[in-house]
Amino acid sequence: MAKDRIYQTEDGTRIAPLSALNDFEVAEGYPDIRGWTVTSTDGQEVGKVHDLLIDVDHMRTRYLDVRLTKQLASSPGDRDVLVPIGTAEVVEGKNVVRVPLTAERFGLLPMYDYGELNRTHELEVRRHFSLGEAAAAAAAGTAATTAARDFYDDEGYDDRRFFGKRRPRADEEVAASRVDAERAEAARVDAAREAELRRDAEVRRNAEVRRETEVSRDASDRVVEREAREAREARESEIRVPVERDDAVVLKRGDDGRDEIIIRRPVGERRP
Repeated sequence: MAKDRIYQTEDGTRIAPLSALNDFEVAEGYPDIRGWTVTSTDGQEVGKVHDLLIDVDHMRTRYLDVRLTKQLASSPGDRDVLVPIGTAEVVEGKNVVRVPLTAERFGLLPMYDYGELNRTHELEVRRHFSLGEAAAAAAAGTAATTAARDFYDDEGYDDRRFFGKRRPRADEEVAASRVDAERAEAARVDAAREAELRRDAEVRRNAEVRRETEVSRDASDRVVEREAREAREARESEIRVPVERDDAVVLKRGDDGRDEIIIRRPVGERRP
């Protein structure tokens, strides 16, 4: 815990920025609104939530530390102001915080410079938000007495008003969410497994087609080879005699029963 960033008020309450508390964090189930846009009642963006001021003794959020836009800050450096947590509200469905001040009124809030946080500053902040007895006490000159008596006992400092709609989810909701997540993961795993099985089946089909194609190609090659061999063998067992166009070829059965082929050529014709 960074002790140099803890402010101790007049009544002994310790207030510190959440960013300075190393062992503190936003409770589970609640949104961390740091960085969210802040708007005014007249619909203008007036800044961003820069930090949260925490009541360390009571473990409650007391202020939003809002860093104003450059246009609204009207200063060369950053300008931060404090907004009592109970006066603001979350815009449903958006990362936006709405504060019940006009943009012009925002520009009149006292600057928060991180150096200290005293009741004079806090009373001035409360005056802008008209937070009940503190404003009246300040006007009557009894601010010190009021400050020492339950200063944060006001709905303007009740962080439940701000976080009420963003309360932690019930155990049943958490369990249901976990079941949904597990089902989604199981469905994803099943889909991945099914896709892998489809890929394996496709690989097997392609391999089978290749094998069948190779077998068919081998069979066709064997047929062609056999026919070529038979033709070659047939040619080797033949006796071929050239026959001219004028020659006459006669098949005659000899006396011994064997066939003879007789070639008759014109008389007087010579062959090379």
